[in-house]
Amino acid sequence: MNDIVFYIILVAAVVLLFLLMLATNRYIKIPTWKLLIFAVLLFPVGLFSGKLMRLVEAGTWEGVSYFGAVLFAPVFMAVIAWIMREKPFSMLDLCAPVGGLAVGVWKFKCLKDGCCLGRIIFRDEYGSFSRFPSREVELIDGFVLMVIMLLIIRRGKQKGLVYFWFLLLYGATRFVLDLLRDTEPFILGMSAGCFWALVSVIIGGGVLLYKNKIAPQKNKSKKKNNKRK
Repeated sequence: MNDIVFYIILVAAVVLLFLLMLATNRYIKIPTWKLLIFAVLLFPVGLFSGKLMRLVEAGTWEGVSYFGAVLFAPVFMAVIAWIMREKPFSMLDLCAPVGGLAVGVWKFKCLKDGCCLGRIIFRDEYGSFSRFPSREVELIDGFVLMVIMLLIIRRGKQKGLVYFWFLLLYGATRFVLDLLRDTEPFILGMSAGCFWALVSVIIGGGVLLYKNKIAPQKNKSKKKNNKRK
């Protein structure tokens, strides 16, 4: 993939990002002018977050780690939502489908740069070998996650929790796919991708478990106790 094709894809992705957020806002209902500000800030905040994660991982600002956009960017965007006097978690619901889109688009960059290669899964006696198509599978994974996030938003039963579904599902799929990628150990014998994927699963799964299971049970117990009094 040459640079021109990649930049055409990047421009198309930015346009799609705006359209995606506008379409999603039909269910979340944030004032359009606030939505546009949020959308404009999302890209530079995501890029800075990726740089920040790269600094954490390797001690350098050179390069970008996508998990920065996954884990750090939501914190910054939640603060921006609070400044705009909107519910932070409602704003983060808008980020969930965009997260899937960004995964897919990022893999086009990997294809262009020739990075993030899969592990060798076959080698013949003549030295020829085949790799697991990790970039292509992750690209598909990103767009599938985007669709899933849109469906969750459309159902309307997980308001304020959609981004945590993204953390859980992206973390789970990325953990598996990173095992099939040609990587180096980062911490505890795991690659950086596996480690941050596990962190994402713990955060996403923990919040969803509490909000959907533990908190409702506590509320039921409180109601029963109040009736007895």
